[in-house]
Amino acid sequence: MDTTINELRENIKFQFSISKQLLEYHLTSLGSEEYLWRPYKNGLHIHNQNGIWYADWPESEDYDIGTASIAWTMWHISYWWEMVFDYAFGKGTLQRQDIVCYGDVESTKEKLVSLITKWEKVLTDLPDNDFLSTKYSKWPLADVEFHKMASWLNLELMKNASEIGYCRFHFASEQKK
Repeated sequence: MDTTINELRENIKFQFSISKQLLEYHLTSLGSEEYLWRPYKNGLHIHNQNGIWYADWPESEDYDIGTASIAWTMWHISYWWEMVFDYAFGKGTLQRQDIVCYGDVESTKEKLVSLITKWEKVLTDLPDNDFLSTKYSKWPLADVEFHKMASWLNLELMKNASEIGYCRFHFASEQKK
């Protein structure tokens, strides 16, 4: 039996719901100290330069770059979501350096909530033909059906939520020493 577009859409929305729940679980009690905690000096992190926050950018994805901080991981979620929104539904000109990096956890949480709301709207409102077409798939997966792009975004969210959870476990165990 062929999967209908409604079944496909509902599966992707279900997948997103699970990923979102994991993210929300890890962010609920996240405070500033933990947000800005850096597990290792060589891991990806955010930095304040003259009152403006910037996120590190890895030269490679080798394991020796170290564990990313929660702040960097939350920025990274914002980065890929904003890039997809701009390339799929905007001008397609956004660059990594254009993605705002926040030095406080509450602003970052608010940003992620706004992106979650926007993504839920896309998953619900995108017409069936567009959901099955390559029309909106330009970054980072060009020329794939949009439902595959949506699946990638959901998986990326799950991965990043898991990384935040891992870092929170690490922080908590360090506090007990």
